[in-house]
Amino acid sequence: MTRPRPLAFKVSTSLGAEPVTGHPLWGITEGFQGLGLYVRLTSLALGDLLDSTGLDGSDAGFWGRTALYVGLSRTRNEAVDFYDDILKAHLARTAIRLVGLHLAPERTYTVFHGNVSALAALREATTRLEEGAIERALIVCADSLVGDDELGLLMADGRLKTPERPRGLVPGEAVAALLVEPETVARRRGAFIQCRLGRVSVGQEAAPRASGGRPTGIALSEVLEQTLRQAGRVGAIYGDLNGEDTRAQEWANALVRLSARGALADAALHWPAASLGDTGAASGAIAVVAAARSFVKGYAEGARVLVWSSSDEGQVAAVLLKHPLGDESLEVR
Repeated sequence: MTRPRPLAFKVSTSLGAEPVTGHPLWGITEGFQGLGLYVRLTSLALGDLLDSTGLDGSDAGFWGRTALYVGLSRTRNEAVDFYDDILKAHLARTAIRLVGLHLAPERTYTVFHGNVSALAALREATTRLEEGAIERALIVCADSLVGDDELGLLMADGRLKTPERPRGLVPGEAVAALLVEPETVARRRGAFIQCRLGRVSVGQEAAPRASGGRPTGIALSEVLEQTLRQAGRVGAIYGDLNGEDTRAQEWANALVRLSARGALADAALHWPAASLGDTGAASGAIAVVAAARSFVKGYAEGARVLVWSSSDEGQVAAVLLKHPLGDESLEVR
């Protein structure tokens, strides 16, 4: 699915001022900005998850030991960096109140890991699940790169794809949510399982792109190696390429380092940003959901799917997803 539209933001070209093309959530987010925009996105995703699963948000017994992770990017405009504190203080609380979710406030977490937000939240959630600290985890990630402030900063940094700059990112706007549970808990309540989680790995590049570092792909290759350990052949890869040269170089360098591993040799490649634009913090959750749906709908290229993410701040992450008829211990809804 792709819904590109010309945005109000314009750039100067040899032919005059021309609009930048983006992927806004047209019909959903017009008129919203700031905290209101993210409350709108997050509450819609949570409400959609409740509707699609048939779960009752008011069931305190069900949600009482559930952790909520809200994944975001840090404010891109350093002049208003205090805005992160506003989101942390009000976003999750307001969204769950609007949806009517009976979640414990002490189990609500806001994580600012950019494109890696979803997989970083998955890593933390699986650890808490294995320790028995929580019974399930609800992860929702949202981002918008189509606002004038974001577009102005991306343009100033030379990152936007424009009529005269063919290599660059197309800005997107998105939100996605998923529910993770241990197998025993999910089966006990008769949940519809869409996929199973394998290993989740998170790493850090020594020289992040945001600080001008060259994309070596070392950390990405390491997390991929850890994730694929004893995994067997992978049928498909959902990756975080977005049209920027630096992201492509990072992936290419990681592939060279993994060239001896045959698990990725014949994998089909999927780049969600090609259809939805760069969706920032939402990108990892979108990739996980898209891969899970490929299992359910029967068009997955194999029984194992690899998802990887890379943030401008140098964080990288990967997760192995398996067909729901496999034997992993954790499941995604």
